[in-house]
Amino acid sequence: MTTIAEIWRYPVKGLTGQRLETAQLEPGQAIAGDRAFAIRHGDTEFDPAAPKHLPKTKFLALMTHAELAALEVSFSGEGDVMTVSKDGELLFHGSLRDPDEVHRLDIMMATYMGDRAKGAPHLEAAEGHMFSDVPEKVLSVVNLASVKALSDHVGEALDPLRFRANIYLEGLPAWAERDWQPGTVFTAGGVTLRLMKPIVRCNATNVNLQTAEVDQNLPKVLQQEFGANLMGVYCTVESAGTIKPGDQFTPVD
Repeated sequence: MTTIAEIWRYPVKGLTGQRLETAQLEPGQAIAGDRAFAIRHGDTEFDPAAPKHLPKTKFLALMTHAELAALEVSFSGEGDVMTVSKDGELLFHGSLRDPDEVHRLDIMMATYMGDRAKGAPHLEAAEGHMFSDVPEKVLSVVNLASVKALSDHVGEALDPLRFRANIYLEGLPAWAERDWQPGTVFTAGGVTLRLMKPIVRCNATNVNLQTAEVDQNLPKVLQQEFGANLMGVYCTVESAGTIKPGDQFTPVD
């Protein structure tokens, strides 16, 4: 039996996630608050009044800024109140929807990133917009057994959070998700999901989240040793409902 082990959202693109005990889903939407914010480079053009999907390179992200993993980040409320510390020192606490507090965050991030950011970083948000790696609003689903198989191969216990999934599954054989076809429908708790496509992995997965250092080349390992640089799948929400850890995740025949 395949079940949901954990549910996560990532309120600010590139930063630590927030573990959830439940998630209310709506058709065509992601988990509320997931990737609702992103910290853009100073030279990135983004219009909150007319938001468009932009590649992750336009924002601070683990793929290019491993040092983001060294920040101790937590969220409260609806994922829009953030606390940031480094080595026990409080760097920021405030609402991501308050312009004055966002200004303080921008200054803090500029100080922390220094010349490693392209111009002065700025937190962005737009009503109804998701700063996902793909244009669609999706949930990412990762099989914990596949992460374990990859860990065994590289000789290191990889933190599944390297893969920044919304849903982590247990009880599924390793790599079984690679046999799922686009369009496959699943029930998860009281929700219906539809598989959109597999997830191609980037260099963000190479960052050790405990040391904030690049210590692997997982896209290369996945491609050369496991046949394809894939880990997990993207799903869209087809029907409204609630999911929680322990819910069965079952394909519909």
